[in-house]
Amino acid sequence: MNPDADFAFTQGSLGDYAECARRFELRYIKRLRYPALEVNQALEYEMRLRRGDRFHKLVQQHLLGVPAELLARSLADDADLAGWWETYLRHGLADLPTERQAEITLQTTLGGQRLLAKYDLLALEPGGAAVIVDWKTGERLPSRAHLQGRMQTVVYRYVLARAGAHLYGGETIPPERIRMDYVYVAQGGQRVSLEYSAARMAEDEARLREMIGAIGEAEAFPLTEDERRCRFCTYRAFCGRGAAGDLSEFVEDGEVEEEGGIELDFEQIAEIEF
Repeated sequence: MNPDADFAFTQGSLGDYAECARRFELRYIKRLRYPALEVNQALEYEMRLRRGDRFHKLVQQHLLGVPAELLARSLADDADLAGWWETYLRHGLADLPTERQAEITLQTTLGGQRLLAKYDLLALEPGGAAVIVDWKTGERLPSRAHLQGRMQTVVYRYVLARAGAHLYGGETIPPERIRMDYVYVAQGGQRVSLEYSAARMAEDEARLREMIGAIGEAEAFPLTEDERRCRFCTYRAFCGRGAAGDLSEFVEDGEVEEEGGIELDFEQIAEIEF
């Protein structure tokens, strides 16, 4: 692979490669437009995506200083979203350092390639804790082991350790000061906190370096051997791997989101007759 000059690896692209090298090729190298729906229940899927996006924008506005009372006025049309918002206000920012950066992007280089992470929130105290907060709106709480291994956790903690010094008084952030908090607002604000360490960072770097190197040297990008994943891939029409699966099966970790999946094209949905 010879990436474009503006290409940067992210948790999404690496997650795609980890699940199916062929999907990575079609999406990031050939840049093909995806022709198939990800799930059967397209309108419900779209609604979940839009509600999650709306919640994240509300949080971003609040963290940038817009009064919570003002933002709450726009939620009368959506009881679920209003409930998430109340949970966020009660529990979302509890016990976090007070120096906060919302919707911030950091990048570093690894194996000669750029590696980028976009954070919902970084809460840091120079000399103290450096907390990555990621809001989740999923209906299920995934296992701790699942979250520990997901590409988002790997990339976000690693990039912060490598590229977060300017947010930490100019000092490199020790891995032991970093943790990642997944906050599940649809689960009463339950928080799964994942600590970091120098040993874990070394493991993550080796994993990321191996993946990026393999992509760079690849001459072929094979299909995943787990054909169940194909039922939820919008590129399956290029591979002859069957029809879309059900949304309830797709949401393995209780979240309809960007990682490991393909963003749904709302214009394509509008063109489909149901």
